Amino acid sequence: MRADGCVREGMEGGVTAFMSTISGKIDAKGRVSVPSVFRSAIAAQNGDVASPHGIFVYPSFTEDAIEGGGQSLMNDIGAMVDRLDLFTEERDALATSLFADSHHLTFDADGRVSLPETLLSHANIDKSLCFVGLGGKFQIWNPDKFADFRANARNMALEKRTMLRSLSAQAGPPGSSGQ
Repeated sequence: MRADGCVREGMEGGVTAFMSTISGKIDAKGRVSVPSVFRSAIAAQNGDVASPHGIFVYPSFTEDAIEGGGQSLMNDIGAMVDRLDLFTEERDALATSLFADSHHLTFDADGRVSLPETLLSHANIDKSLCFVGLGGKFQIWNPDKFADFRANARNMALEKRTMLRSLSAQAGPPGSSGQ
């Protein structure tokens, strides 16, 4: 692990969740290698859809980061937006925030993508970055900004740890159906 909290590579396998924090660099042609464990998660999440070889990315509207995932993430976001009344201001604002600035990026033969300059600027990324797994989605951060965010997130998680206990009690013991 590096001083900024990023590691070089995550675990391999057919995992469908995005896990680990993996550092990377933007090459001279503006491409970044998507970590292989993230590409595996994308392929597993996308299943047999027409385009399993790419990612969807958009600017986070809560953090100075880029958010992304596979087709299942976009399906979940679409379903969430569709549950809102079609003609409300809130629906339009959410749809605009999530879809208008989204990009579908296709992997090249080496698993690289070119992140749009508008997204890099939003996340204050120059040459170095971190892919951060968040389960069903991932984020791409400036490593220094992520180190600060991670420290704050750990403190918040510690403060809110009793919430985890109440959530796990609702779900039942591990391996149960939660009923």
